[in-house]
Amino acid sequence: MAVIAAIIVLIWVFRANVEPRKINKDDRKFLAWLSAITVCYLAGYKTLLAFSPYFDFHIWNELPLQPCNIVAVLAIPAALREDGFGRLLKSFCFYGGIVFAPVALMMPVEGFSGVPLFSVNALGFYGFHGLVLAISFSFGTLKLYKPRYRDIPGVLLVLSVLAFLAYVVNMILRATVYPDANYFYTYGLEGNPVLENLREWIPIDFLYELPLLLVMTVLCMVITFLFNGIHRLLNLRKRGEINN
Repeated sequence: MAVIAAIIVLIWVFRANVEPRKINKDDRKFLAWLSAITVCYLAGYKTLLAFSPYFDFHIWNELPLQPCNIVAVLAIPAALREDGFGRLLKSFCFYGGIVFAPVALMMPVEGFSGVPLFSVNALGFYGFHGLVLAISFSFGTLKLYKPRYRDIPGVLLVLSVLAFLAYVVNMILRATVYPDANYFYTYGLEGNPVLENLREWIPIDFLYELPLLLVMTVLCMVITFLFNGIHRLLNLRKRGEINN
């Protein structure tokens, strides 16, 4: 977590904390390249896992269809596009990465907890999610995206659509090549206390995750409040320095 925080700060110091500063193509290209490198990092460590005798690897279980995987992929066009669709992608990557990546880091799935720090499992899993978190924060710190409360419904809609599509993919894979497919954990996740409790409360595949939209809404509102509050404080400080 300390390394992740350091990366976020370094990106802000070397890319955003420059005066005078304008939002330009260099910032967008930088974040797009960082996102592309992160996707390559994901592909690389997944490939290494395929050759690890200590990991139960199944190709159909390692497709880039989990939430953080999708954030990393969508961050590339999100960084480059400046139209309305680009803003929708930015909002999803910003909020999604800030929420999804810490959850993955704090509650890793089987095969990534209790492993040696410098193993492929640890460096791959924690390194990838750390980069996703850094990218998501950077959309805000590089001023490529300013969070707004009115963007939250769009984020929830994108998340709902992606989760439903993942459920469809799960059903197809389970009926054909991989009976344990569980992208977006639409069939539950043993060992995760939050999802296990929701599953007991609503014992229906996919639908049991609907209460998470309410949690996501609250988290997005808190993120928006904190980010905009810090942004206002920094602006007031700069104005005070200019006046002095």
